[in-house]
Amino acid sequence: MTDQAPNLEQQNLQAATENAQNFYGQSIGSLKSQVQSYRSQLEQFSQQLPEDSQAQVQEMIDSYIELESSMDQAAQDAGVQDQMEEAAQQTQQQIQETAGGAAQQAQDAAGQAAGQAQEVAGQATDQAGQVAGQAQEAAGGAAQQAQDTAGQAAQQGQQAAGQAAQQAGGGQQQGGQQQPNATQAAQQKAQQMGVDLSQVEGSGADGRITVRDVQSAADQQ
Repeated sequence: MTDQAPNLEQQNLQAATENAQNFYGQSIGSLKSQVQSYRSQLEQFSQQLPEDSQAQVQEMIDSYIELESSMDQAAQDAGVQDQMEEAAQQTQQQIQETAGGAAQQAQDAAGQAAGQAQEVAGQATDQAGQVAGQAQEAAGGAAQQAQDTAGQAAQQGQQAAGQAAQQAGGGQQQGGQQQPNATQAAQQKAQQMGVDLSQVEGSGADGRITVRDVQSAADQQ
């Protein structure tokens, strides 16, 4: 009887740990799906904007990409990548079904109005935001912790990029070197990965270098 009691206690502890890991993975997966949905919508909106506005939107798109990367790292550290991806796929499917129905209703109501496409996109974004809020509440402390960690990392990256940009600006005045046409997040990523931005071809608006361009260049090194 004395041997069975510790074994039962270990089994209960293991089961509780597995449940916590599954919950953590599902929470991050749901949140990641929301971020991916927002980024996709921003990318679609960017194509409809003038080039000067596209550059501003690209900064936000890069921030979402960095947030997704932070979530992937958090899931990898906790060993819950599979749970995260499964939850992300399920949440993405729900968002697509919800957004699809809302878009159809908005199209029928808007008719042939000139602002039809923008109105549909706005309603879809609002509904996606409501779904994201529900997912964040369900995620609890685990998802909030992941957000805080990612937010701090993004803030530090922006500060470092700002300092680098100021230093680069000073170098321009002294040495006449041209500052790379890249987003702040892309400049920070290039510093982290050792990529020379002068050798990277930008795919953003007006040839602006994005985080994806830096990652692609790093993969080719």
